[in-house]
Amino acid sequence: MNRKKKMRALLPHPVHFEKLEMFGGNYVGDPTLLTLPWSRIGVFASRSEDPAIGFLREQWAMSKGRKRCCVIGTFHSQGECEILYHVLKFGGSAVWLMGCSLPAELSNFCKDAIRKGRLLIVSCFNREQHTYATARYCAHLADMYSSRLAIWSMKEGSMIQPIYNRAKANGKMVEVF
Repeated sequence: MNRKKKMRALLPHPVHFEKLEMFGGNYVGDPTLLTLPWSRIGVFASRSEDPAIGFLREQWAMSKGRKRCCVIGTFHSQGECEILYHVLKFGGSAVWLMGCSLPAELSNFCKDAIRKGRLLIVSCFNREQHTYATARYCAHLADMYSSRLAIWSMKEGSMIQPIYNRAKANGKMVEVF
């Protein structure tokens, strides 16, 4: 990417991905991470903290980053944020689906990943904060645009349960940790 394109990537753009039938909202970053037909791993991690699971999740994310994999998710929980950080740090790419507006200020880490064309942040709704409904919608999108799933600490009756059930019924590869 040339310098002008890199700087333009940091500015919000309206979402208009015809191929994906996705309109409205805004995005920052490289839209080809969502539109090109390559493999994306949908990641979901519960808010519960187990040190053993945390270590496994970190090792998994570093491995996927080294393999230049692309992950997609809402990155709401601390565990999901750690996955995003390690995948990007080790050379992978990510699509971050937000159930609220784009942040006013991005961290230098995110800005750098956007400049390198390795991060796409999509704001599906122009709201100040996400709600359960917007989070569920974004989780559904992450499932829809992924070729396989990785789930950590899934609990019975959680928001992830229907996504897991649908993926298994459709024959999508699902890793549960």
